[in-house]
Amino acid sequence: MSESRWAGGSPVVLGLLGDVSGVPVNDLLAEMVHATAGLSFLEWQRYRIAAELDSQLVGDEVLTDYRMIDSTALCATRIATVLSISQVAAERLLARAVALRDRLPQVLLCLRDGKVAPHHIRTIVSRTDLITDPQIAATVDREIAACLRRRGSWSTNRLRDMVDRIVYTHDPDGVRERRRVARDARSFWTENGADGMGVVGASMTVENTLLFAQRVHAAADHVCKEDPRTKAARRSDALVALTTGATWECLCGDADCTAAHGWDTTTASGPATTAVIHVVTDQTTLSTDHDGRPGFMPGYGVIGPDHIRDLAGHPDTVIRPIPTSAPAAQPADPYRPSAALARFLWMRDQYCVWPGCDQPAMRCDGDHVTEYEHDNPSQGGQTTPADMNSKCPFHHGVKTFTEFLDDQTIDDLGHPEVTVTTPEGFTVDGPANTGVDLHPHLGDIEFTAPPNGPPPPTPEQPTRRRPRLEDKHARRRHERERNRRARDDDDEYDPPPF
Repeated sequence: MSESRWAGGSPVVLGLLGDVSGVPVNDLLAEMVHATAGLSFLEWQRYRIAAELDSQLVGDEVLTDYRMIDSTALCATRIATVLSISQVAAERLLARAVALRDRLPQVLLCLRDGKVAPHHIRTIVSRTDLITDPQIAATVDREIAACLRRRGSWSTNRLRDMVDRIVYTHDPDGVRERRRVARDARSFWTENGADGMGVVGASMTVENTLLFAQRVHAAADHVCKEDPRTKAARRSDALVALTTGATWECLCGDADCTAAHGWDTTTASGPATTAVIHVVTDQTTLSTDHDGRPGFMPGYGVIGPDHIRDLAGHPDTVIRPIPTSAPAAQPADPYRPSAALARFLWMRDQYCVWPGCDQPAMRCDGDHVTEYEHDNPSQGGQTTPADMNSKCPFHHGVKTFTEFLDDQTIDDLGHPEVTVTTPEGFTVDGPANTGVDLHPHLGDIEFTAPPNGPPPPTPEQPTRRRPRLEDKHARRRHERERNRRARDDDDEYDPPPF
């Protein structure tokens, strides 16, 4: 191995900060974004080199070389040797390089420009590998690259869903064959673990996986708070009870505890055992026998039209059309979103809107972006799609109880544009891909704004001019407006890379 050309060099030569001691927080965060984009640039260089090695050492010989250790394997062996990685890892790196060169050149340029993270490249290549038609491949490449260059951030699941949506749209046959092969390969296995433990595994359709998980989780949660097991241990024990018919018990040690009573592991009965999976789809997909638009299954991601029709054909499936207009809040409480708005939020947002978070929206809180003023609702945020989005409990707490700020606007197509600003003022864009990209008609749904609540009571004793919380909310509104003006004035906006 040759000596590194990086060691001993000054970061300044590469356009990076030298001494980072005492550098302001926002400058450090910006430098981290810049350095992360540099990782993408270096990975782009590695793929270019690997592709050139393939051109020189393999070329057209790949079509006629029948040797067990063929030219591709030998090329990968060279890479594995100099990088000290396994042969399998080297062959996968080489395969990705060739795919990016031949099938996804626009995506490769996005990697060079820092618009996509290196680990996301693996997802894009693997989920487009069944496309064989050059014209379809070129179209998919262009559309994926256009999405990657959007303003906004990418989490692992949102990027996967974006790629699946585009592939399902342009090459449903390839996806259909992939699903058939995967379904036929479903299996069950066990492995011996260390220290007297074992591992159980199974592959099954996603709907069965979700139903299975819901039942295990429901049983595991049916204990009192004094049960000494961790949540993971309870789920392991619940799985054993459900598959063997053993009695499910709380292990708190209290002889009078009745938390687990009434749970029958031998049948589908038991408190809170109803398992439900949801799918969002277009009516046209259900009414046609072939193709159609892909849909979305919360907790999994994008699924194809055939899969949707299979699920719709189950005898216990309930199909509920989405109304084109609905009330936004509960009739007696303008703070609480209506059931229709709650469903709309998880269909539109799909996941927590915080940059990089993949918590499914169905398990998130519906949060008022501009805080709801309980004492004077007309002065605060409203219970409407424009001022509400999905945040997981952790990020909801970060927004509510710390100095982080968030903002949201809705564009003309109904796509939410979210920003999050750190306490020091460093702003990051929210999701670049949402449910509106998959189902554009979500943007057509209209909600009736909730009525204003009663005015605040007249104080009976001297008080502050306004509460501390209202001061905080006013400052946040000011910060949001300033951020919006800054974005409008920025002609050459360069968003974070992912």
